[in-house]
Amino acid sequence: MSRSSDLVISYLEVLHRHRALIAVAYHQGSIDAGGEAATPSAIQDLRRHRALVPLAHDRFRLAASLARHVDEVLQKEQLYAAVGGNIADLAARLPLLIDEVVKAHLEGRTEDLDGYVDTFNNAVFDLADHIEQALEYLRMMADTRFASVRTLAEKQRQNDWYIKRAERISEAIRSLQGGGLLDRIEDEPAAAPVAATFRSQLWERLPQWSQSLLDIIEILKAFLFRLRQVEPAGRRLRAFNLFLKRHPDYLAPDIEELPEPPDWANRAAALVFAAHSDLRDSMAHETLIEIAAKLPPSLAIVQRTPKVGTLEADASPEPPSRLIEPRPHQRALRQLLRDLPADGEPLSALDWKRARSDYSDLQDTIWLHCVIHEATLARHRNERIRFERVEWTSSHPLSGNIGVRDVLVRRV
Repeated sequence: MSRSSDLVISYLEVLHRHRALIAVAYHQGSIDAGGEAATPSAIQDLRRHRALVPLAHDRFRLAASLARHVDEVLQKEQLYAAVGGNIADLAARLPLLIDEVVKAHLEGRTEDLDGYVDTFNNAVFDLADHIEQALEYLRMMADTRFASVRTLAEKQRQNDWYIKRAERISEAIRSLQGGGLLDRIEDEPAAAPVAATFRSQLWERLPQWSQSLLDIIEILKAFLFRLRQVEPAGRRLRAFNLFLKRHPDYLAPDIEELPEPPDWANRAAALVFAAHSDLRDSMAHETLIEIAAKLPPSLAIVQRTPKVGTLEADASPEPPSRLIEPRPHQRALRQLLRDLPADGEPLSALDWKRARSDYSDLQDTIWLHCVIHEATLARHRNERIRFERVEWTSSHPLSGNIGVRDVLVRRV
């Protein structure tokens, strides 16, 4: 293991050893040096590793980088968070690193070239993480409608702030798309080691980020428009609330006593009523007579008297009668039932059919199927005939099929 890896493990062990103290400092915002868990050795250890910074005399707080990392992990909402603040700086850094990669390659500085390649890859990863986290935070703020603040004015100011931050991220993404950085990376042979990282981490994800950012901006602008629509109504409600506090004995006038309805009563469309005359009202008879006298006459409907006709015989010839011949299996079934022994001896349906040459065209499987069908009907047509199936089962344990290889028919 390298020396740098040992230093990383050592730093993580320090954070783990003082995890309770770090949690208290994060949740309370600061910590006193004389606290129960804040021993002088623990404070000194964390200050040496730049996890704590002095706030006042014997009072310390978490370093901004560490507190920001915990905020990102816990997705803690912040007022006017600096979303996407350094995305433009990180995007502007990539062309400078490409210049250094090309210079190191041309001058033959192999060690410096490897270092610049690693730095460029880390910058690409850092920029991708910043864009991804910024979009996630903006989406959360847009979906929750700035739940961290309650007043209308604060929500409107936060909305304006995050719209500007989203536009800055959009400018950075457009600079990456239209700056020609990918063409330069592909044209320079020295930049071949960083091409795959740039394409997979940034270039292929830019369309998705652009679409997501457009959706967020549309949500923020729509919400801001609704806030501006609500603001006049909110001012009127606050003014009315103040008026009621100053005049607690105020009573609203009765609408029926007003000479004209107020403006707010005319916002809704009037109800449409359908009038119907009451024929049972004796006071309306004269009016109904006058109305009926003014109605135009209706068209006369001529009704013709039906004439009685005579029934004539059908002169068309009768259709010729057709004799329907029974099918071969029907004839065979009738013959089989007639040939059954009277003493009740069973007769094999398959052997009987094979012994008769006139039914040789009838297949065995069809014949057995017809006999089994006749067995289901024999319960109602002839109760003195019994059909017994000779079955065989498959050797496979999961097979549910039951095969029939013959049917024995006899009289009872």
